[in-house]
Amino acid sequence: MSIPQNPVSVTLYNFRKYCTTESDFAATLEKLCKIGYRTVQVSGVPLDPKIIKKQLDSFGLHCCATHESIDTIRGSSEALIEKMQILNCDFTASGSPGKIDFTSPEVTAELADAFNRQGEALAAAGIKLGYHNHAFEFTKLNGSNQIMLEKFMDLTAGHNVYAELDVHWVARGGGNPSSWIKKLAGRISVIHLKDFTIVENNPIFCEIGMGNLDWDDILNACKATGVRWYTIEQDNPFPNRDVFDSTKISFDNLSAMVEKLNN
Repeated sequence: MSIPQNPVSVTLYNFRKYCTTESDFAATLEKLCKIGYRTVQVSGVPLDPKIIKKQLDSFGLHCCATHESIDTIRGSSEALIEKMQILNCDFTASGSPGKIDFTSPEVTAELADAFNRQGEALAAAGIKLGYHNHAFEFTKLNGSNQIMLEKFMDLTAGHNVYAELDVHWVARGGGNPSSWIKKLAGRISVIHLKDFTIVENNPIFCEIGMGNLDWDDILNACKATGVRWYTIEQDNPFPNRDVFDSTKISFDNLSAMVEKLNN
């Protein structure tokens, strides 16, 4: 199966409630294909990788990335490489580092060391290892003006550890998404995109193009720095909206933005 040229993809974590059985997984993939998706990130799918690959192939879908637990990232490189080879996928990332002290330089250094080791092993097999941020990583380290994410990226080797930057969480953490994309140029092959709005004085997830983020700025930075996959991740649908409807809005809006950018 050829790799789609359209960079717009979606993470299956959005549909985790609808991917717990093989039949539900197949029904979910069918809906995504009808929306227009041809590429997905495998995350939140508790099925055997061989079953996942069989279903992806049956719908002509490409897997551009996976999310793995921090225990998996710290664990056997052989097992992870085998999974990635089954899925014919060359990028994986941690979904979360777990409950750690984001203000601790020592914890940050230990985490970076673990990623460096696993990243080197995966790179030897042609697989990239990434780190997916939330807002927590924008906490300043004790005794420093440097934030945790910046220190973590400084301590990891650029050819072994990548950033799966999430622009929503960058903004929630007080950062500028396009500035961070440029700052990490060459280290982002998969980016996570979701919008950000305020409802009743509370920040919430919303569909791409329906919130407050500057998408022209973000997508121009992505194009300038060679980001390959634009992966839509909306952890929860907008209030009172079906998750598939929500994801279609994001797909339609983002696809139109990407087409405009490339013309």
